[in-house]
This record gives sequence, C-alpha cells and structure tokens, in this order.
Amino acid sequence: MDSMQDIASKRWFMGKGRKIESIETVDRVAIGETFLSIVRVTFAASENCEPDLYAVIEDETRTADFFYDVFSCEKAKYGTTSGEFMFMQTEHFPVDVSLHELFDIAPLDAEQSNSAFASEHFFFKLYRRLLPGIHPEVEIMEQLDRKRSGVSPQLYGTCYYADATGKRYTLGILEERATGMQDAWAYFNRVMDAPCAEALGTATAKMHRALRGLPGTPAQNPEIPFDKLEHLLNSAVAADATNSAGNEMHELAERVKAALPKLKRMAKDAFGAPTGSELFTPQRIHGDYHLGQVLVSAADFKILDFEGEPSRTLEYRRALRSPLVDVAGMLRSFQYAGATSGKSPAACEKAFLEGYAQAANVDASATHVDLETLERAATPYILAKAVYEACYELEFRPGWFHIPARALIKLAC
Repeated sequence: MDSMQDIASKRWFMGKGRKIESIETVDRVAIGETFLSIVRVTFAASENCEPDLYAVIEDETRTADFFYDVFSCEKAKYGTTSGEFMFMQTEHFPVDVSLHELFDIAPLDAEQSNSAFASEHFFFKLYRRLLPGIHPEVEIMEQLDRKRSGVSPQLYGTCYYADATGKRYTLGILEERATGMQDAWAYFNRVMDAPCAEALGTATAKMHRALRGLPGTPAQNPEIPFDKLEHLLNSAVAADATNSAGNEMHELAERVKAALPKLKRMAKDAFGAPTGSELFTPQRIHGDYHLGQVLVSAADFKILDFEGEPSRTLEYRRALRSPLVDVAGMLRSFQYAGATSGKSPAACEKAFLEGYAQAANVDASATHVDLETLERAATPYILAKAVYEACYELEFRPGWFHIPARALIKLAC
C-alpha cells in the first residue's frame, strides 16, 4: 500500500492539507493479475472530519485480465469476508466489438481526480474517492441512454462495492470511447467558431430536455461564497504588490471589493424571482459544465463527466437545479477561452445562447423563450459562477484572477 506521503501527493486525494493519522486496507480482492482494494484514510482528531474511503487498483500496469474478467459476462461478483465487489454490463454493451478488446484496456497517462483506462472502443473510469449512495453520473448516463439523446457516450457497464453493513458505493463506469473528436476547450482556444458554439447550445438544450423528469434531491439555489470572497479580497488588498502584475491584481481586488454590496443585492433580488419560463424550473443538470467537459468533431458533440464536483456530497450533486447553472457555466468557459487565447468570445456566447433558445423552443410543452429572456435569466447564475471563480483564482491561481474580476465589475456596472 502507498505510504502516507504517496497518498497525500495524488491529485485524486481529497484530504490535502489535513494531517493523516492512518491508512488501512479495509477490503481487497484479486482480479486477474492485480488487486482491487478499498482503502480508508483516517485523519488526526484535530482535523475534526470523517475518514475518507478510496478505491485503488494496486498495479494499474497489469489490468488486461482485470477488465476481461469483470466485463466479459453480464454480471460478475467477488465476495470477501468484508463485503462484495459487483460488475455489470448494461443493455448497451456493444455486441459488435470483440470481447477480446477488453484485454487491450490500458491506463491513460494523465493523472486526474479519477483513474482512466481505455482501448479503441472502451473507456473505464475508476472513481477514487468513494461515497455511499446513488452516483449521479450513473443515473444521468442511464437517463440519457433511455431518452436516446445522442449527446453523451453510451454507458456500457457499472461496478459497485457493498460493505458488510449494506452500504453501497459506485466504483466506476465502463463507457463508449468517443474517437475522432477533440477537446472543445482546445478547439475554441484556437478558433472562436460561432456556428460550432450555436450547435453546442443546441446539444446542451437536448441534454437538459432528456434529463427533465429524472428524480433528484430537493432543489436549491446556488451557494454564493460572498463572505469567502470578501476575506480573500481583503488579504489581496493588504498584500504588498511589488510588480506590475501585483499592482493590477491589487487594483482589481479593490474594484471588486467596492462592487460587493451591489453584487449581493443583485443576487438577493434575483434568486427566487420568476424566470419567465418553465424551461428554467429546477431539474437534473450536468452540474460542472464547461468546454473541458465536451468533445467536438465536424458535426457532433459528446458531453462528458456527469459526476459533478468531486469535492461535493452526492446529495448536493444530485440536487435539482436550474438548467441556467449549466448555461452560465458554459458562458463563463467561453470567457476563459477568450482571455487565454486573446480572441473575443462575444460571437460564440451569443451563438451558444441562440442555439440553446432555438432548441429549447422545439419542446411544445414549454413556454417560448427568446434570446433576451434567456440572457436576463442567466445573469444571476453567471454572477454566482464568477464569484466562485474569483475565490478559486485568489486561492490557487492569482494570475488568473483578472478573468472573473472583470466579469464581476462589469456585472455591477
């Protein structure tokens, strides 16, 4: 088992900054030539937090037999003295792909918050941090497949762990690997393609239409961290700026700080007020939507990663929320792409909204929505997203703070 130092250095470890008391394997099963383990990380009493549970494939270079053993049949179970590991194909498991390709699934190099493995037609995601309960990505992908939306890869398989008390944890998913496509973030950084952005708006509306009716936890308005932002702004203003970049950040921090009272009033007045269309009624959404979650080709999109923010609880990630949360997330992502590429995102933002509005109006059961209504309704969600971004940038990437700062200053004007 990895040492405390090794675990703490992993990108997928959610307890960074906390003092680790112990790491122990609570269950373990041999599959193929490797082991799948459930690992508990217990933190020092002074941290005042519950232990974390993680899934670990102990040797990711020896997984060829692993994937064949668990996914070459409709269902595979591995019982232990402490629990049970379960693997299941879905009804969409491809019959036209040789099962022997399961031997070809290999780890991808990039370390993310989860572990990724792929072959020509298969993509497997191992969820590192485990939480008991229904996993949002599984139920959302199942719903998109049921509705035949075509906007996401098909779900081919799922896997779970049940402990001795009956608690069930989702370990990962096997899905279709989208090939011949490129990352939308990289694409729009190269070219601000308005027709492509309009088509993405259409695909986004199709996703929301397919997710309508999927149950979730009670609706909630965005949690806007104004207090945290104010604290971070005070720290930034108090810091001694010693260079031009620092002076610019100091000036922007001052301006955002001055705008906070108005931004708070805007948020208070906006949330809870009628939006003008039942299209914006809380429902299941993507929840962490941006260009990095989309693959694009000449005539198609595939939307990925429906698990929500990994640091959040499953209850929060499964909550019913306005589709405008996703709309705002994508609009802010175009702003980031514009800031990093030096290209104006204005035409893409407008085209995305036009594509979304046109596709949303195809639904005869919903009230017609025009572009002006959509822009107005999305504004408070853009505000909420920009506040969150400003907090993140001040904490972790001060050089990027100017992007959300300018958005907040503009909103307050």
